[in-house]
Amino acid sequence: MNVGIVGTGESLEALARLARAAGNTVLVGGGRAPEGFVERMDLARLASDVDLLLLAMPPERFRPLVRELNPGPAARAVVATRGLEPGTGRRFSEIVVEESACLRVGALAGPILPGEVRRNSPCAAVVASPFVEVTRLASQALHSPACRIYSSEDLPGVELAGALVEVLAMALGIARGLGLGVGAQALIVSRGVAEGARLARLGGGDPRTFSGLAGVGELVAGAALPDHPGYVRGLALARGEADPAAAALCDALLGRVRQLPITQAVGALATGKARAAEVITGLMTRDNREEFDA
Repeated sequence: MNVGIVGTGESLEALARLARAAGNTVLVGGGRAPEGFVERMDLARLASDVDLLLLAMPPERFRPLVRELNPGPAARAVVATRGLEPGTGRRFSEIVVEESACLRVGALAGPILPGEVRRNSPCAAVVASPFVEVTRLASQALHSPACRIYSSEDLPGVELAGALVEVLAMALGIARGLGLGVGAQALIVSRGVAEGARLARLGGGDPRTFSGLAGVGELVAGAALPDHPGYVRGLALARGEADPAAAALCDALLGRVRQLPITQAVGALATGKARAAEVITGLMTRDNREEFDA
């Protein structure tokens, strides 16, 4: 099968390695191809020459690159970009449908980490789409002894989980950077699962989705790996460094559901206008409630 991967950096390389390990021909566009892979400069040609597109473009470049790709009605695409579009808060699968004739779209999320892929460590992810054809092709593209691919019909839930877990990984980095201990990290994980279920339920997804690979699976990686990208960004936030992209992601999530206390806290730190001690105190002095109160 011909698999086209459009993106940049380590995410592109990880997907390319996994697709090749699964026995596919890999064509790369949108960024510099890793050594040993075929690069296509003409993105529109790339979109028409492959059986499946994997889209791992940076959030700020996602919409213009979809326009350049211009996948047609016969195309099948899976979004591997995490987060929500800055400014609009749109899910990236929605952008594919808005900006092209492609309707058969899915999303990939879960702990596929570039460093782990380079070390040939086992990994897994979930691909979600209302189209069985898309999940089947995504499994064929990436499933191998090195990587397990699970399927889901919950496209909104998987995309929202992938966005929120980026923020929660930052929260774990903040906790570590402030020296708050493992109890604080356990609190972030457990209450983060509650935020994920709430976000999914109110955002049109299945609350159970956050308990799977797209949510808890990725969050475990964020807690365990000191080089997890979200965790590293959280360490920077703990040092008082602003992160406009993180602030924009938090704003986008809060635009969907206001009652996300950890997301609010990370967003306040990411703007550079709040002190870590004040944010932590605000979280710890919130009114008590039933643990499983929706």
